[in-house]
Amino acid sequence: MGKFTHFEVPLASLSDGHYEQDFHLDTQFFKNMENPDVIDSDVNVHLDLIKKNGMYDCTFICKGLIHIPCDRCLDPLDHEVDTTYHITVRYGETYSDDSDDVLVIPESDPFLNVAYLLYDTVLLTIPMRHVHPMGKCNRAMASVLSKHSGHGGDEEVEEALDEVDSEAMSDE
Repeated sequence: MGKFTHFEVPLASLSDGHYEQDFHLDTQFFKNMENPDVIDSDVNVHLDLIKKNGMYDCTFICKGLIHIPCDRCLDPLDHEVDTTYHITVRYGETYSDDSDDVLVIPESDPFLNVAYLLYDTVLLTIPMRHVHPMGKCNRAMASVLSKHSGHGGDEEVEEALDEVDSEAMSDE
């Protein structure tokens, strides 16, 4: 049994109608994806699937929490995941993901493994810069930064970090 076997949706065996399936993305899921940036994860995914005329209309609703390292202090940072992803799947001669909203899978595949779709969907919710709110970073790390950066005391480093964050936020 493979690492992502339980992320298979048995498309070929479905008749026209409405189907639902649930998945859980835990810490092991991201370890299996070889992603060291997700420290911990508790994300529930609900798949709402409608098959009609050989097309599979899939809506993934992802909700939960992941912990990622803060860009400044490297302590875990809570990141809420609350997103929806929609894609239409159909069978064809060869695999094709050229379109943003249509996925073609080979007729020889009796199922669709959604592990990588879910992985990408969750990762795309993470902002480019992920830091604790101002003043919430690890003070010990601020102290180490001050020793190695040539700045004054801890308060100066924290102020400098907060200033950088403020500038970055105003650029967004």
